[in-house]
Amino acid sequence: MATICKADYYYGALLSALVNGGLVPALFEKENDNRQIYEVTTNKASYIIYTKYNTTPSGSKDFTWSFPFSDNELEEIVKIHHENNKEKELIFAFICGQKQLSDYNQVIAIVYWDEFLECVDIEKEQIRGTARLSVKAVKGSPWLRLYGSKRADMLDGKDNTIRIERSRLSSL
Repeated sequence: MATICKADYYYGALLSALVNGGLVPALFEKENDNRQIYEVTTNKASYIIYTKYNTTPSGSKDFTWSFPFSDNELEEIVKIHHENNKEKELIFAFICGQKQLSDYNQVIAIVYWDEFLECVDIEKEQIRGTARLSVKAVKGSPWLRLYGSKRADMLDGKDNTIRIERSRLSSL
């Protein structure tokens, strides 16, 4: 009998959203048994999707999910990008959940490589704590806001986040 772990629900949410969004993906889990990396081929392109989930957002009106990256994860991400950037596009799926599956405001943020680089200092040139990317969902907004250890959310009192569409998953 197979045991279902918590991660299966969140990674399954991504796979379900891909299929329910009208995509016809061919999915293959990476050979290295890393449950966070999937290869997906749609009718538009081929992708490698690096996936992380977080179920503990901060905030009460607007929610923010933070996704930290260890040095090993960053090395793996850079390696995957260099090995595959001609055949497949590396993108990120950040599954922003809640502890209770029935809670509202759960989203999947699809982040492209250039946006990831604007938010996360993969070269470790700026030592400001742990490398991380944060996703902020503002109630009622069609946009998600990205920032991280390399990019502040506010700069000189103004919004400095990268805005991405909540519905970006459907455009893959």
